[in-house]
Amino acid sequence: MKISQKSEVRSQNQKELGAWGMELWISAFTALNAPFNSFALRERPSGLRSSVFGLQTWCLILFGLILASCHSGTQKATPTTKSDESGVAKFVFSEEIHNFGSLNAGEVVSFTFIFRNEGTKTLIITGVDSGCGCTEVKIENKNIAPGQEGRIEVIYNSAGEVGRQLKTITLFSNAETAQKQLYIKANVTNEIIELNS
Repeated sequence: MKISQKSEVRSQNQKELGAWGMELWISAFTALNAPFNSFALRERPSGLRSSVFGLQTWCLILFGLILASCHSGTQKATPTTKSDESGVAKFVFSEEIHNFGSLNAGEVVSFTFIFRNEGTKTLIITGVDSGCGCTEVKIENKNIAPGQEGRIEVIYNSAGEVGRQLKTITLFSNAETAQKQLYIKANVTNEIIELNS
């Protein structure tokens, strides 16, 4: 059954429920009125007339509210879709390896990896492993909607390092591939370590 047909059936059911409710309301009003109408034929004090009318009115108002609340509940049963509940999230980086080139020991450099969520579900970065104390990772936004870009800044402190360096940053997420690696490279010149070796 198509969605439009389901909507038409639901609309028809609501109309039938509304008509049934109106009939029930009229019969309840008639039933409530019967004792008061016979009472009205007899003579009664004027103060009693208003209290009988007040009771009858309150009963009708209460019944109407109950009927309205039942009817409004059926109207809220419309199908909703949550695009975030299904699908996959997918990292697509413009660059996965960055080479800082030649550095002197003690230099602090940074690079920002840019990626796009090419999936159909919000990408959520749940954790990061920077690999060593010389590398710091900063992530501005850990929830990236489909089609949106994200940025991951990697700060590398070359103090105490010497020679060719390759550092691995591991991202943990709800992506299609749960772990994603990024790499930074550098060739560090450290005169103190080189002189002592």
